[in-house]
Amino acid sequence: MPANFPDIPRTRSGFKVQPATRLVRSPYNQVEEVWEEPGDMWQARLAFSFLTKAEARELRGALTALRGQVGTLFIHDTAHSNEGSWNGTPVVDGVDEYGVVLNARGFAASQTVAKRGDRFQLNNRLHELTEDAVTDSTGRVRLQFQPEIKTIPNDGDFIISNMPKGLFRLANPSQIPDWSGSKAGVRNVQLEFVEALSEV
Repeated sequence: MPANFPDIPRTRSGFKVQPATRLVRSPYNQVEEVWEEPGDMWQARLAFSFLTKAEARELRGALTALRGQVGTLFIHDTAHSNEGSWNGTPVVDGVDEYGVVLNARGFAASQTVAKRGDRFQLNNRLHELTEDAVTDSTGRVRLQFQPEIKTIPNDGDFIISNMPKGLFRLANPSQIPDWSGSKAGVRNVQLEFVEALSEV
């Protein structure tokens, strides 16, 4: 089971979805063709302006344990907060749920329970809503989001909205700092991660 990223205060935390799309334009007649492939992925960038010696030691240990790009970590975007209430205990409603739409149940009935831009975690993958979620009289709703579901969930799997996390690996192990600093600590540490697509 992957560990969670250490609970160390960050100066910056930035997450974005990188689409697996490409625009090709003919140099002769400027006709455009859009190539769309599976493989949209999250990218995360974390920055720490100053780490105490204890914090640097904890972070160093977590990164060393990854063994480059072999290991993975669950990471939460500390700069993000959901605006919707997410009232209820939402779970997956049905089987064979995949793509960018998910049937869910267990929400509070007849209300807007989540807002566009809110995020949730389903198993190992982080998703972001592209439309508001409004439940029916039974507390059911169709969630619309990006990126797509890669591993089909089970009926009843929990939908996590409280501190949702994505599963990441280091984008480039060479970015790990040498941890040189003063007696007080280490300054200006920046780390980049990419989603571990083979494990979501």
